[in-house]
Amino acid sequence: MSNEEFNFADENDAIQSEAHEALSDTQAINDSEVLAYLESHPNFFREHAEVLAKVQLVNATGGNVISMAHWQTNVLREKADQHKMRLEKLLAQATTNQRSYDKLLALVIRWLEQADASALPAQIESDLRRNFALDAIRILVWSDDANTLFYPAGGEWSDNIVIFANSLRAPYCGPCKGFEIEAQLAKQTPSGAIASLAMVPLWGKRDTEHVCVGVLLMGAEDVNRFTPDMATQFLNSIGEMAGAALSRVRSPVHLNLK
Repeated sequence: MSNEEFNFADENDAIQSEAHEALSDTQAINDSEVLAYLESHPNFFREHAEVLAKVQLVNATGGNVISMAHWQTNVLREKADQHKMRLEKLLAQATTNQRSYDKLLALVIRWLEQADASALPAQIESDLRRNFALDAIRILVWSDDANTLFYPAGGEWSDNIVIFANSLRAPYCGPCKGFEIEAQLAKQTPSGAIASLAMVPLWGKRDTEHVCVGVLLMGAEDVNRFTPDMATQFLNSIGEMAGAALSRVRSPVHLNLK
């Protein structure tokens, strides 16, 4: 064999090798390229409907081979089940909220029917404790200038709680703040202690001024009863309605210890 023939054969083998490598590179398609193609061709499966019937996938739950159409049906069914569970939770929560607001509405009607303003603070305390299963509750009602404690007259008093209540634009829920009144709340619990606290400012109208007429304090032995991340819309509603009623209190009211 001549050198020219040998060189020609060697060159031909090289060309075939390069073609094979080029073909191999062309066939190497990664997942992202497949996804990109399908996203840019949304009508692919409509134009090639027979593919859905032929393509088979492994079922992630049982390991069985199923059609792509069957797999898609299972995915949609799972999503529907998840949406159903979410909807059921929302409906259950809505039912609970409605019951709570129905209770509050009934209480507000009682408070409006109370002709004796001096009886309101104790009545509101009793109503809220009974209807919302509170471990401890105390209402403080003070004068317009916050220099006189109307209810409970002669009770624990501190300017700190007045300042804090006036600074609140939404109820406070969370750990205790170290106020003197918290010790009074703790005395109402079986354990003699509270682990979480809710403080609701009571805003009402006196004469022509919209002022903070007092504060509603609720204590719980359960640390998770009142937490910083809990919703406060319902507590805010209680504060507005109770505050409107308690704005009628204009003189010191002593606790009935009988």
